[in-house]
Amino acid sequence: MTKSDKPRFYIPNLTLEGEHRISEEEFRHAKVLRIQSGDEVNAVDGRGKLYSAIISMYKRNASITIKDIEAEEDKPKDGIILAVAPTKNIARFEWILEKATELGVINIIPLLCEHSERDQLKPERLEKIIVSAMKQCKRLWIPELAPLTDFQSMLNHPSPNKFIAHCANQTRHSANELMKSTNLVLIGPEGDFSDNEIELAINSGFKSLSLGANRLRTETAAISICAVYHLAHT
Repeated sequence: MTKSDKPRFYIPNLTLEGEHRISEEEFRHAKVLRIQSGDEVNAVDGRGKLYSAIISMYKRNASITIKDIEAEEDKPKDGIILAVAPTKNIARFEWILEKATELGVINIIPLLCEHSERDQLKPERLEKIIVSAMKQCKRLWIPELAPLTDFQSMLNHPSPNKFIAHCANQTRHSANELMKSTNLVLIGPEGDFSDNEIELAINSGFKSLSLGANRLRTETAAISICAVYHLAHT
C-alpha cells in the first residue's frame, strides 16, 4: 500500500478510540506547517501502523482523532544492529542516527570502548532525532535506541552474524558478506578499537570486517555498513 504524503505525527501507543494529544515537539511542527483544525493528517506509532486522522489545533496544544489504519507493516525480521561508539563531536553521532534510521537499521547501540572520547549522552535528544528521521523517510517502525553499552557486554550478543570493523593489519571479510538476516556490526571510536578488544571479539565469534583500503571516520564507516546492506537486501 502506498504511504501517504500527508503531514505525519508520531504518537506512541496509539489506539483507534478517543482523542490523542500530540507532544510539544509535534505541536511546534504542526504550527510550522500552518496546519488548521479539521485538516487530515497521518499518525504513526513507530510499531508498524500508519493511521489516517483529523487534527484539532488549540492555542497551546493540539490533538488528533484517528479515523482508520491506513497502512500496516510487520516488524522487520532481518537487518543491521549497529553498535557504534559515539563521536567526540556529538553532531557527528547525531548524523549517524539520522542516516542509519533512513537506511533501515533495526537497532542502534551506542558503544563504550577503551578509546572512546565520549561517555555521556542525552537519550531524549537522540530519540527526537530518530523520530524525525523515521517520519521523514516514511518508516513505520522506529529503530530501538539502546543505552550506552560497554564493549564487554556486546561479546555474548545473540545475533547469528557478528562483525567487528577495524583497521588492524589482518585478514578481514568483505562487507558484501553481510547476510540477509540479523547482522550485528561493531564500529569503533576515532582511535579505533584496541588490540585487546579486537582479540576479545574474534575469540567470541565475531568476524573481522573490511570497509575498503581507505581509513574511514566513525560516521562514514557506520553509514557505509547501513548503505551496503540497504542496497543489497531491499
